[in-house]
Amino acid sequence: MRVFLDANVLFSAALGGEIFRLIWMLAEQGKFQLLTSPFCWLEAEFNIERKRPKATPHLMQLMRWVRLVPEHQEVDYLAQEPLRQLVSSLPEKDRPVLVAALKAQAQVLLTGDLRHFDSLMGRTDLPLLVLSPRDFIVRIRPPEGEPF
Repeated sequence: MRVFLDANVLFSAALGGEIFRLIWMLAEQGKFQLLTSPFCWLEAEFNIERKRPKATPHLMQLMRWVRLVPEHQEVDYLAQEPLRQLVSSLPEKDRPVLVAALKAQAQVLLTGDLRHFDSLMGRTDLPLLVLSPRDFIVRIRPPEGEPF
C-alpha cells in the first residue's frame, strides 16, 4: 500500500506521538510505503525549523522511511472532469498535495488538515482514501488479539 503524507503529518510525526510511532514502525516492517512530495517535505521542514527547531533531527530520521515522489506542475493527466473538480475544490495551497498523491498512485493520503480536506475524508468514491493518521491506524488495525 502506498501512503502519501501531507506536510502537517510530517511535522506532527517529528514532534512525536503514539500514532506516528505506530505508522513509522509499520512502514519499517514493510506493511506499507510512505511517500511525500518535495513540496510537502519543504513545508514540513520550514515549519519545524521556524516553530520547533529542536525537532529537526527527528524529522530527518523519519524521512529515511519516506520516499520523495516527483513534483508535477501540470495537471493534464487529470483528464477526467470529476478529478479536475476534486482538485479545484481545494484551496490553491492544498492542490499540489492532492495532485502529488494522485500522481504517485497513493491508495491513502494522510493529512491533519481537517479544515480543507474534511469534505474528502473517508469517501470511497475517490481514487484514494483521505484519512487522518488516527483514522488510518483504526482502519488497518488487525482484529483483537492478532499482532500488527
